[in-house]
Amino acid sequence: MVKAWFIVAVMAGVYSDGTKDIYIFEHPSDHGHFHNAAMCQKYIGDNPFKIVKALVSEYGDRSPEQIICVPEETVESFMEQSKT
Repeated sequence: MVKAWFIVAVMAGVYSDGTKDIYIFEHPSDHGHFHNAAMCQKYIGDNPFKIVKALVSEYGDRSPEQIICVPEETVESFMEQSKT
C-alpha cells in the first residue's frame, strides 16, 4: 500500500553511462508529502513557478524533461539505485 507520493523531476540530458539526473522533492517546505497522486498532481499544476525555482537553484538553466508524481516505494528504489 502506498503511504505517500512525492514530486520527482527527471532532468533533460543523459550521461555517458545512460543515467539521468533525478531531483526528488522530498520535503516541499509548505506541504511535506502527498497522500495520493491526485493531490500531488494538483500541487504541480498550482505551483509550477515554485517547482521551477527549486530546479533552477539546483541545476541552473537545465530544463526538466518531466515532472511527475511517484509513490514512496519508487522513491525508495531511486535512493537504493543511487547508492550503487
